[in-house]
Amino acid sequence: MNTVRDTCVQQLRAAMPEVMTWSEEHGGPSSLLEYARAMPGRWAALQDGQDFIDLAVTEATRLFSPVAGIALRRQWEERFLALTANHLGVDLHPEFLQGNMVMALGCAHAVPLLACGGVPCNNMAFPRGLLLPPKSADTTLPRRLPLLPVGDRHAFVSAQKPLTAGHIRSALDSLIHADLKPDERPLAKTILAEIFGHAMVLAQASFRDQMCVANALFWQRLTKPELHLPPLVCLDLQHLCRHLISFDLRHSGSLVHDILLESELTDAILYHLDGTRACWSLDSCGSPVRGSFLFWALDEKGRSLSLGLEKDSRGNRFLVAPRCPKLRFPLQAQALQQALHEERLLPTLYLSFVATGMARGLACAGGIFQYAYLPTMTAKTAEALHVCRQPASAERLRAVCPLGTGFHALQVQASHAGPDAAFHTAGGWDILRCGGLSESVWADFGAVDPREAFRASWAFQYEDIIPRAERHQGWLAALRQPAPCLLPQEPLQFPVT
Repeated sequence: MNTVRDTCVQQLRAAMPEVMTWSEEHGGPSSLLEYARAMPGRWAALQDGQDFIDLAVTEATRLFSPVAGIALRRQWEERFLALTANHLGVDLHPEFLQGNMVMALGCAHAVPLLACGGVPCNNMAFPRGLLLPPKSADTTLPRRLPLLPVGDRHAFVSAQKPLTAGHIRSALDSLIHADLKPDERPLAKTILAEIFGHAMVLAQASFRDQMCVANALFWQRLTKPELHLPPLVCLDLQHLCRHLISFDLRHSGSLVHDILLESELTDAILYHLDGTRACWSLDSCGSPVRGSFLFWALDEKGRSLSLGLEKDSRGNRFLVAPRCPKLRFPLQAQALQQALHEERLLPTLYLSFVATGMARGLACAGGIFQYAYLPTMTAKTAEALHVCRQPASAERLRAVCPLGTGFHALQVQASHAGPDAAFHTAGGWDILRCGGLSESVWADFGAVDPREAFRASWAFQYEDIIPRAERHQGWLAALRQPAPCLLPQEPLQFPVT
């Protein structure tokens, strides 16, 4: 008999088949701790990844401290793996935060997080404000509290103007009128004043750097004094890849160089990756209707412009923006390097993964869709290399993408009434409100079965992915199930200073 739950699960299987297949299998690691420690690292790649490690360590040292840089190097010397599922912001979001926690279970020195800055400021991490627990019993999604008017909300995080002390003062003043319960205002003030308004955050010259530093500071606040977790080293993936790509453009034979500058391979990549998730889709005239080819162009407000490939009568090749015909970037090494340096171009996810995972062997722990599309990107890139008579490179090309997020192993008692909504997935707000993670909660979290932790996210995934008009009546009650680990209720331990 076809129950509501069966129907909803079938919809989830259709929407994310690969990760649903994984979640319904048997066997494998029996705990999140075992799962995190078993995640793979470096393999025999096309290029040595040492230059990327050096670059990331330099960035970590600049943003955080020399100690953080040393910790990141030690971590990557042991296992060349990073979490690449998150959007760049402060990880109040339960999906992103619990992914960070799973990653930390397997890290001895540092938790490497390469977050995506090539997303608008309205992204899931919501760096324009705060994410709070669900407001009512009929939803699983965090509620948004916009507080930080830092420019265009559609600007990419990587290109947004920085926060100022004035922004923080205005946000704090606005709390009196915000849609908050009286007992929620003290914690909102704490997060705004001591995370977003921290002197280290406001000292940064760019919004992306501010979000990296704020996220690392937030991670430090999430634990009780007796629990010592490795530091979170949060870096902007696309910004790092700007430097890698500029370097590779000077080295013929590197994968990035050949994809950008060898016309036969460029054409093959354009064709083979067309329609692939997180890449680009072209119309009959070759203009992008979704995504962008290799790079995003950025306008004066930091908003993205899709690019396509065009050739002139002399055979010269350009990346062009259909929405802004005068914007043209020659596919030449020096012109691309200049545009990257001036921050008029930002690498797409595809080119970022080419430079890191495919070329240099970084294992990337991804989200529920990246788990499938990164291997697909890699396989189609290998097909393009075969077509262009580069079988040796094609055979060595691979990508490792274990599931890095989607584990809703930790829940907390809901503040709203209703027996069907007694608990919700714990996000950063909940953990701070409950006094932080203790050693006992951390041990319980690590003991949860990975597949059970993912199945606890099914209601959340359904609401996030399935359009409202297609949701089956009664979906929430049918899919909601308790997580194995519960965060105890304790008084707030982080007063405003």
